[in-house]
Amino acid sequence: MRMPSGVVATGATILAALTGSPKLAGDEWAVLGPRAMGMGGAGVAVTRGALGVYWNPAGLAGPWLSRPEAEKDARCASFWDVEIPISANATATNNLLGEIDDVGELVDGLNLDDLEQALDAGTGLSEEQVQDVIRLATQELPDLDRKGTGLVANASAGLLARVWRFGISAIGIGYAGGDTRVDLSTLALGDEGLDGVIGAGTDRSAELSADGQALADSLATAGLATQDQAEEIVFQAEQAGVDTGSTAVQDSIQDILEATQTNDGGSVQDFLTQNGSGVDVRGILLREYALSFAWPFFDVFSVGANAKVIQGTTYTQSFSLRDFDGSSEITKKLFDDENREESFEFGVDVGALFQPFRELSIGVVGRNLNRPKFDTADGDEYVVEPQVRAGIGVSPLPWLVFGADIDVLRNHSEALPDYRSQVVGGGMELSLADIVFLRGGVSKNLAEDDEDLMVHAGLGIRVFRVQLDVAASLVPDFTEITRGDDGDDPVEVPERAGVSVMLSVNIPLE
Repeated sequence: MRMPSGVVATGATILAALTGSPKLAGDEWAVLGPRAMGMGGAGVAVTRGALGVYWNPAGLAGPWLSRPEAEKDARCASFWDVEIPISANATATNNLLGEIDDVGELVDGLNLDDLEQALDAGTGLSEEQVQDVIRLATQELPDLDRKGTGLVANASAGLLARVWRFGISAIGIGYAGGDTRVDLSTLALGDEGLDGVIGAGTDRSAELSADGQALADSLATAGLATQDQAEEIVFQAEQAGVDTGSTAVQDSIQDILEATQTNDGGSVQDFLTQNGSGVDVRGILLREYALSFAWPFFDVFSVGANAKVIQGTTYTQSFSLRDFDGSSEITKKLFDDENREESFEFGVDVGALFQPFRELSIGVVGRNLNRPKFDTADGDEYVVEPQVRAGIGVSPLPWLVFGADIDVLRNHSEALPDYRSQVVGGGMELSLADIVFLRGGVSKNLAEDDEDLMVHAGLGIRVFRVQLDVAASLVPDFTEITRGDDGDDPVEVPERAGVSVMLSVNIPLE
């Protein structure tokens, strides 16, 4: 049997994506649907029914591994499937939640407006204010400057239907990232020199550590402060818990004093209170409207494709330290329509599925192979790069399914530029009388060594032709953050987590 030219072109497209340039690497794959999330993110080779439109359109022409009563193509063709999945996943890299919590707590306690007035007037700061300022400038802000520090998240939902080998769907996929931005130049403590901050200072030689005394002596020798002022600054730093023996901390304190000396008689715009450190938020919402079709060959191989119209809404916004001084300003900026831009594009997905016998299936899919581009409010473009994912499914028994997926390419986040993802994961599904479905699995991001193994679990309940599925995933590594104005109500949150729920209906057409 000779394959049509379209099939050959499909295979060539996927092969090019698999072996092509590193630029073919999109945002992190969104795990849509609780079955895949419960099984460690496996879906390319084991997903059938309407949700196959997303995971692998070639599955529209294949049997259902998880449905022993519908394992043949002819029986499968007699079903109309409607599925409504909702999923979300978020990752905070490099302990971002804890770092932002610490910065927010300090900024809130300092009250930047009051601090700026005191620095401008040269009335001096309290010991507590000096300690908080030093801790903020020498410890908390530099901690945000580590490469790849940020927040990356995705959320997806859809309404999908399948009959025979056709699929029709409306899927919304949102990607968002918060990239930390650190300003290590706007550090001046006022425009009155150190005299307007700590006065003449105090002899603290008997209270400093050996490293602290050495640092104070070097600051005084460099002419950045008098001996007493230098010892006072270093003393307050040590009282704030700052390691004055650290080279990075020593450099930061020297930068602060140099900026303060340079700005003596200068401008408020160079004050630490005007520091540009913060978070750059960038994201996109893709509303995909797709028509899908799949066709089998030789009874063991199928190919499928999605033709999509995509409505893309991009979002860009920057937040500074002052925004952390009041949640109302953050909320206002988040919902500012001027930060959004909307445009339309076309998208193409292609998938292939090889199933030599019922117990084994191997699949590969490429999404957004034509690299659709969407305008942003800042005049740039948000490029949705292709994603390529492969999977395998094994069903040794009619009531037991094993699956595993891997990102063939190392993805980069357009929303968080320094973040990379290449996830491998898998798990199992146990069917009890085709009524209760128990799922479990694990996954790991191979591109980020600091990310721990992610644990997945899920449950499905089927009543007649209606099924409800839920799933959750998390990394068992928690960060403690504070809540409330007094900071006495801490809560622990995972650094990476996901949730998913889906309602589906299988309607026989016989």
